[in-house]
Amino acid sequence: MKRLKQEFSFDGKRLVLRNGSFLFFSLLMPAGFYLLFTKILITGDQSQMSHFYLSYMGNMIVYSGLINGLFSIASVLMHDRKAGFTQLLSQSPSGLGIYYTIIFCWALLMNLAAVILIGVLAVTVNQVSLSVGDWLAIGSLSLLGQLPILGVSALISFVSREETLSLLSNLITFPLAIISGLWWPISMLPTWVQHIGKWLPPYFTNQLLNAVADNGTLSMSYIWGLLGWFLLIIGILYSVLRIKMKWGGVLGKA
Repeated sequence: MKRLKQEFSFDGKRLVLRNGSFLFFSLLMPAGFYLLFTKILITGDQSQMSHFYLSYMGNMIVYSGLINGLFSIASVLMHDRKAGFTQLLSQSPSGLGIYYTIIFCWALLMNLAAVILIGVLAVTVNQVSLSVGDWLAIGSLSLLGQLPILGVSALISFVSREETLSLLSNLITFPLAIISGLWWPISMLPTWVQHIGKWLPPYFTNQLLNAVADNGTLSMSYIWGLLGWFLLIIGILYSVLRIKMKWGGVLGKA
């Protein structure tokens, strides 16, 4: 238990306290976008704006999760592998199970930090009013929506070069945000793009968060969709690991 606490503290320091890119890109940038769009760029009557404050809050929470997973977590996983850290841990009695569990737990906590920060801004700046139960539901659903993203982050972390990882992260994150309707309404996109966007995990998560904010009914199809994506990505990740382990070098330097 003592060693587990030490590892949890160690990973927390390097993932959060010593990770300036996380603090800026995963927290401050989505929070800044929320303030920019809700207080400066978008105007309307009170009823329209009240709805927009809630819906765009969900958008930025999901967007923060994308950046957190596909940039911060993927980069840490790749760095640890290339530095031989994962290879060393694989030879320890606890293996890699605890390592990945702690990394992903911190990733989920970082996602909750985004929920809290953007939620505080929504309440204090835009006078958004939700019940304690609503906030708990938003936090829980945002964590559920983060699971497929973490699977993708683990998958892309196995590329051989940091430049390739950076390119992949950009090519996945920003198109995913656009076609999932996180930056502007998905109805503004071409019909064929909408059909694609409505099958993606960020869209599912955003719809669930909006349902909570609007006191609507949660669609189980979105929940099952997130779980289905997660299982699919985990299956692909498992296959990639088996192939790489067969050829060697998966845990050590690329």
